[in-house]
Amino acid sequence: MPDDDARLADDAEPDMNLCQRCSTEFDWNDDECPSCGWRKSDWVDSGRYGLAKS
Repeated sequence: MPDDDARLADDAEPDMNLCQRCSTEFDWNDDECPSCGWRKSDWVDSGRYGLAKS
């Protein structure tokens, strides 16, 4: 990823995690999975296990 060098220079290391939809590893600092478009921010907004809607 070309942005990794810039993040490392800014002391913002990539935060690699698995996508909750397709299990592709991606940098959570990017918020969106490059493979399927799943957005971490939407998942966080819904609360743990979707309980924020309760």
